[in-house]
Amino acid sequence: MLQAGGVKCIGDWPAFETSASMFGSFDPAAFAALRGTAIKLIDPARLPIGAMPNHIVIWLDRGVVEQARSQIKMVRGFGGPVASNRQTLRAMVSGLRSDRAPNMAAIGAKGRLPSIALTFDRLLTHPTKTAADLYLFLRAHGYELDLVKMVKQIRGRSPACYPGMMEIELLGQRGIAA
Repeated sequence: MLQAGGVKCIGDWPAFETSASMFGSFDPAAFAALRGTAIKLIDPARLPIGAMPNHIVIWLDRGVVEQARSQIKMVRGFGGPVASNRQTLRAMVSGLRSDRAPNMAAIGAKGRLPSIALTFDRLLTHPTKTAADLYLFLRAHGYELDLVKMVKQIRGRSPACYPGMMEIELLGQRGIAA
């Protein structure tokens, strides 16, 4: 949605996830130097984030039960050894709950930096309003965006854990092998 609207994004469509933003190759100096670029951080509390002199934060949250289901599905989809049962779900939910505050603090999402908090559920159930809120926030920070293109990126569906792997399906629709 950000890329379609006109924001430069790190990582490849559709997930915009890179080893530089999620794993051991994270470079705090390069991150501090970013200007006008979106980067997706999955677990920021575990990254060596330093100064963020000109950063703004978009915090996209999701209900922990559906997020846990999604993570279990993803790990299983890639052949990871995770059981899909209530015990695993409870453990994942607990971990997500305990990780939320440290992750928000790591990126300054509560008071240290200009930020907006959105929910994945609201993005899916009220896409135009949520995209408009994000658009207005980014415009207030100097971004020129195309709201219509942003809204067109949202795939209307239930906020419940998607039964398939949407990223793989989207790649397939464009004829790109996953």
